[in-house]
Amino acid sequence: MSPHRPRRILIHPGFHKTGTSSIQHFLWVNRRNLRDHLATLQLRHLKPVAQLCMRFARSRNPLLLSDLVEVLDEALSLEDLSPEANDPRDIVVSCEALSGHCPSWPGVMDYGTAPYTVSVVAGYFAERFPGAEIVVVYSTREPEPWLHSAWGHHLLGQRLRAGFEEWAPIYRPASDLQSVVSDVAGAIAPHQVFTLPLEESRTHPKGPGGALLELIDLPAEVRDQLTPVGQGNTGPPPDLISEYLALNRSALTDADVRTRKAALLEEYKVGGWAPPADPTAG
Repeated sequence: MSPHRPRRILIHPGFHKTGTSSIQHFLWVNRRNLRDHLATLQLRHLKPVAQLCMRFARSRNPLLLSDLVEVLDEALSLEDLSPEANDPRDIVVSCEALSGHCPSWPGVMDYGTAPYTVSVVAGYFAERFPGAEIVVVYSTREPEPWLHSAWGHHLLGQRLRAGFEEWAPIYRPASDLQSVVSDVAGAIAPHQVFTLPLEESRTHPKGPGGALLELIDLPAEVRDQLTPVGQGNTGPPPDLISEYLALNRSALTDADVRTRKAALLEEYKVGGWAPPADPTAG
């Protein structure tokens, strides 16, 4: 961390289908090169926090938000990042579930709960780490590509039977990610909010993860050593989308549909994290 500015805590709470998997894979693959300068918290560290945020997205029960402080305390303690640990490193928190579910999950129409959950998370870090600079950065995507990606995501993740032409008009309002960013900015002011459009971040020499870390003060020699990764959690190709839709509309049991989808994922080699350019990195 530079002595010329306060410690920075960077919160990256989504959105889904905007390069988040690539960013998180990049942070994981490069964890050894980053660990002297940067602490990272991802879903693997934040599962109880993510579960509360997603439950809130479904139920909008405000009592759930009161539990976030306790589970965040537990998560930081397990990683030796609580204020008492006196760890001076910057922190990156990357977990799209902090904004709830991807719209079209059962009971979830949009990202309307994000301003509430993210304001609690940002307020938590501001209170726990006085003097730290709290920054929220949302990765974004143009509406139509986001809609196509989200629809394909849900075809795999649930028994969605609607074709794109039927599904898209219902969720097109949710694709206005910039509107959500504006709502979050209003909710967490005076903390700063940045956007990281996928259309731009994927052109960074280190990919979306490298673009995100431009907001962190790292030594040049550390940046040079960071290993880029391929596109993570790639969407299904058109042929596979057609097979998903046919399976969802079939008379097969839910269990049989899940088994067949898993076999198709393996056959098409879709999803998951892409390997780094250098397999020995990280």
